[in-house]
Amino acid sequence: MFMKQNISTLKVGCGKFFHGSGVIRALSDEIIRLGGRALIIGGQTTLKLVMDSAGEELKERPLTYKEIVHTDYCTTAWAHDYADMALEQGFTVLIGVGGGKVIDEVKCASVFSGLPVITIPTSIATCAATSMVAIMYNEKGQRAPAVNLKKEVDVCIADTDFIGTAPANTLAAGILDSIAKWPESFHQKTAGSYRDCRLEEYIQLVNAQAIFSFLMGEGRDLYQKGKEASRFVDCVLTNLLHTSIVSGFADGSGQLAIAHATYDFMRTWNTEASYHYLHGEMVAVGLLIQMAYNGQPKEEIEGVRSLMRDLNMPLTLGDLEYDTRDDGIAFFVRTIAEAANIVTEPDMELLNRAVKQAL
Repeated sequence: MFMKQNISTLKVGCGKFFHGSGVIRALSDEIIRLGGRALIIGGQTTLKLVMDSAGEELKERPLTYKEIVHTDYCTTAWAHDYADMALEQGFTVLIGVGGGKVIDEVKCASVFSGLPVITIPTSIATCAATSMVAIMYNEKGQRAPAVNLKKEVDVCIADTDFIGTAPANTLAAGILDSIAKWPESFHQKTAGSYRDCRLEEYIQLVNAQAIFSFLMGEGRDLYQKGKEASRFVDCVLTNLLHTSIVSGFADGSGQLAIAHATYDFMRTWNTEASYHYLHGEMVAVGLLIQMAYNGQPKEEIEGVRSLMRDLNMPLTLGDLEYDTRDDGIAFFVRTIAEAANIVTEPDMELLNRAVKQAL
């Protein structure tokens, strides 16, 4: 008898991924293909940026659309509202325009409504535009349980004409967010060959290492030159698609994500101060702790720290406006240990040393 547990739940990539200059022209065709009635939700600045470019063509095509500006936190309450609105008003596709907050909101609404989703990222600060999870918050801006997508994002349109206008700190944050995937995958796991682990883990590891190598090599040039950098389009592909593919293969692999747990901690327990920092900036500080916990070579850790310094990123918990007195550090260590399922006395001591080293 066929058992349900034998069914793979692996979800990676997206239905269609357009990236490059001027690819926003694909939007009208994709809306028509997905039923012709679009509810477009975006940030105040980013929605105007995209609609100033795409609006005239949309008006000339056999389709209808409605625009909504979303400026609040990314919550399930808003996602239910947008899902209900879309279904009640007969929309056939949801479109998220902007950064991770808006895109995750719209992805969550697509889960609740069952409608297809198109994402139009205007920065590469995270891989939210193609990831299989919507990162959610409560009404205070603290982390809430994530919502897993039931299928891949249908279409991602990553137009470098928009992405190239994003502030440099979003590029820096995205670079470090993607770099973190390899140390988070690594955590005392040695896989010299596909024979050493499950194939899904091996695919995760070698792809995460490829991302690490590419962005460590190109990160400074990308930050200094932005859209004029020779590998900028490749960076868009890496940050938006390749990174989320690694995350897809990591699902259920038991990776030890101290770097991203640091982000969750800051949003939950250092909430007001965390508003001043991007997702990848908080992940990057956790990345240094992650690498020290992994026992990675000091020169490797210092290489990442040096890149962060050159990209004008925060380097320590104190730089993130967190209280680094003894009680604050003890609470941080306890909370991260619980989130990362670190329970043995030797591993707790290792985490304590890693945090002190990262300070």
